Amino acid sequence: MLLIIVVMGAFGTVYAASSGSFVFDYAGDPVDNADGPQYDITLSGPTDDDGICDWVVMVMFDANGVVVDADPYCVNPGTGIGSDDGDYGAVFTSTSRPITYSLFDVDGAEASALVLISQSDPAYVAYLQANGTCLDEDYEDVSSDLTGLPSAAPFVVCGTAAVVGDVCNLAIPAGSVVGSAPLGAQVYYSPGNITNITLNPGTYIVVGQDSTETYYKVVLACQFLWVLKNTMEPSYLPPQNGTPLPTTIVN
Repeated sequence: MLLIIVVMGAFGTVYAASSGSFVFDYAGDPVDNADGPQYDITLSGPTDDDGICDWVVMVMFDANGVVVDADPYCVNPGTGIGSDDGDYGAVFTSTSRPITYSLFDVDGAEASALVLISQSDPAYVAYLQANGTCLDEDYEDVSSDLTGLPSAAPFVVCGTAAVVGDVCNLAIPAGSVVGSAPLGAQVYYSPGNITNITLNPGTYIVVGQDSTETYYKVVLACQFLWVLKNTMEPSYLPPQNGTPLPTTIVN
């Protein structure tokens, strides 16, 4: 601990972004979604911590609180934006789902101090919580590496200190219907353009079908994606009660 204090003292004034958020971006690096999607970070009021960076750290926890990845990241203070991706198992193997992503802002001194602590040491997260600022928190549950893991309530790290579960502002077209994927489904970015994402069994908003009447356009993780029509059926849960899926042709 003495060493950490000395390192921090060498940097003088500390800075931090005023606020920040992130969104999952399954299209950003589609060949690397299996162990966690790309996430796009936006900082409001970014500051120059050490001449080139506004430092943030994204820590990922499974539903049991096990740290599965930790990513220090240098955000360009000139733009306040940046992207990185998950790597479940980089620290410990996931034991449950979903995965909670917690974004912390740190200053240059804190970033340097964290280099001296192993990410597998509980002191790493303890230091972040004691010294960093939690900017945003959300959870992810569609990456294929999570298939077969037991489900539980998302592990909460920041609580009211962050916005948990950002509101999706995607415009859902009129006439969309909630349908059921009873066995799950392979996901496509566009008709015929396959991803490595597998839809979990459950209910999803169906917007319409493609011009070949082979695929349904659905909403997943606040974005439009596609699945084969034979993987979806009406949902017989209330309030849908078996409402037919839309036949509207959509792009």
